[in-house]
Amino acid sequence: MKIGSKTRIVIVTILVTLVSAMLAAQQTETAKPAVETKPAEPKYTEIKYSADASSYKYEGADRILVLKGNVKFVQGDTVLVADKIDYRESTRTAVASGNLKIYDDQSTITGETCTVNFKEKKGTLTGSVHMVAKPKPKPETTTAAADTSKPKSLRSEFKDEVDITCDKIEYWYKDKRAVVSSPLKMIQKTRTLTADSGTYLGKDEIVELVGNVKGTDDKEKHSFSAPKVTVSLKKDAEWIEAEKATGSFYVKEEEETPPAEKAPEKAPAKPAVTPVAEPGP
Repeated sequence: MKIGSKTRIVIVTILVTLVSAMLAAQQTETAKPAVETKPAEPKYTEIKYSADASSYKYEGADRILVLKGNVKFVQGDTVLVADKIDYRESTRTAVASGNLKIYDDQSTITGETCTVNFKEKKGTLTGSVHMVAKPKPKPETTTAAADTSKPKSLRSEFKDEVDITCDKIEYWYKDKRAVVSSPLKMIQKTRTLTADSGTYLGKDEIVELVGNVKGTDDKEKHSFSAPKVTVSLKKDAEWIEAEKATGSFYVKEEEETPPAEKAPEKAPAKPAVTPVAEPGP
C-alpha cells in the first residue's frame, strides 16, 4: 500500500533482488557457449551478505541451498536480516524465516516468513506483518516560504509516520501489484483506518480498500465507513472515491457575542426662562 510519497509495500522486491543475486553467485551452472556477436555489457549491483553457515543439501534430484545464523544482506541502504534462508532449485523458491526484518532509512517491515517465487515473480510476507513507514524528508531550502495559496494535495496529508499491521502481503514485483489481507489496520497519529483487504497498483498509483472500510480522525472529530474506497496518488491526478459512504464530522460553533447595551438617552435640556418684569404703578 502507498503512504506518503510512496507505499513501502514494494520493499518486498528488495528481498527478491537480494536473494536472486546471491543465488546467481552461488550456483555452478555450465556457462553457455560464446556467440560470435559481442553481447551488451551486463550491469551489476553490489550485494553484500553474511551468515554463520552455508551449505547444500539434496532431496532426490533436487538441490537446496541453506544459509543459517545471523543471515544478513545489504544492498545500498537496504538491509535484510533473518535466521535462515532456504532456496529450492526445482521450484525456484526462496524462504526466509526467523526474526525476519527488512529496513532502510524510510521503512521497517517485520514478519514471520517471507517466500519468493521467481517463476511467478511474486513475494509473500506472512505472519504478524508489521510495517512502519516514514515519509521521505523534504530537501532543505533557503528560498522564500512555500506558496500557501496552492491547495493541499493528498500526498501532503501523509507527512507523518504510518504504522501498518496485517496478516499477509503478496507482491507481484513485475506488475508492481500488491495485495494486503485482513485484518488491515493503519495508524497515523490521530487517524486510524481499517479494511478487509487492500490492493496497490503501482503502475497506475492506485490504492483500493475493500470490505468494511472504516476511518476515524480523533483530532478532527471525523469518521466514515464504506464498502470500498479508491484513491489515486498520481501527480496532478489525485482523487478519492468512496461507494455508498456514510460518516459524520463536527463543525465548531462560534459563540455569539451579545450586543452592547445602549446608554440611556438623556432628556433634552429645557430652555432657560427669562423672568418678565412687572409694570410699575
